[in-house]
Amino acid sequence: MSNSPATKPKSSINYGDAFKVGDHVIACGDAQDAALVDRLLKGVKVRAVISDVPYGVNLVESKAGLVKLSVQKNILNDDLKESEYAQFTREWIAPVLPHLMAKNSFYVFGCDPTFPTLRQGMEQAGLKFSQMLIWAKSAPVMGRKDFLIQHELIAVGWFKTHYFRKSKDRSLLFFPKPARNPLHPSQKPVPLIRHLILNTTDIGDTVYDPFMGSGTLAVAAEQSKRKSVCMDRDPEYVQTALDRMERVFGLKAQKI
Repeated sequence: MSNSPATKPKSSINYGDAFKVGDHVIACGDAQDAALVDRLLKGVKVRAVISDVPYGVNLVESKAGLVKLSVQKNILNDDLKESEYAQFTREWIAPVLPHLMAKNSFYVFGCDPTFPTLRQGMEQAGLKFSQMLIWAKSAPVMGRKDFLIQHELIAVGWFKTHYFRKSKDRSLLFFPKPARNPLHPSQKPVPLIRHLILNTTDIGDTVYDPFMGSGTLAVAAEQSKRKSVCMDRDPEYVQTALDRMERVFGLKAQKI
């Protein structure tokens, strides 16, 4: 039986609900909702934004008929046109800017088709785009391309002044791809996210993920002794993240 959110009972979580889970806040909401972001980040200064943002390529639909997915659930905002993607990027970045530490970093996952407009949107939002990292996977993803895709891109940037702890790291990141994605169609390996966290934050810093999916960033932050504020528009993924934090760390959610 699939362990995906799509097969669980419908969540009782509603838009705007937020939960304290240890040193982390997990909420159901839209990253473009400035009022909600302000509420979640009240009194918080964010050192880093690390997020696996919807790629705008309709990931689940593009794989349908090629492989049997462990997660069939569509990803919200994953079917944007290229012309809409820069605007979408601007609109989710803008609400977090007032809550950043003076020195900060952004790591935004992307893919080949939308990467130019991702960069454009970041720059239009006032960020400095610095460079592109490449996550080299241990196995390719099945698809319709002539060359099977075995990598994902990560846009690196910052707002005004950047912060980086591990000088002269490499732009090619080798981390095994999860053999299965039981919680989310594009689930990232925890060690990859932890690597980014350790490069760009100090113990006790807060990391923000406005598209948390199954909550991988919260897991990596807890392992790294960092705090996190995470949200997702889909209440079923919010429930998945809460369940995951309790299962892995024994942390029970308290509604706030």
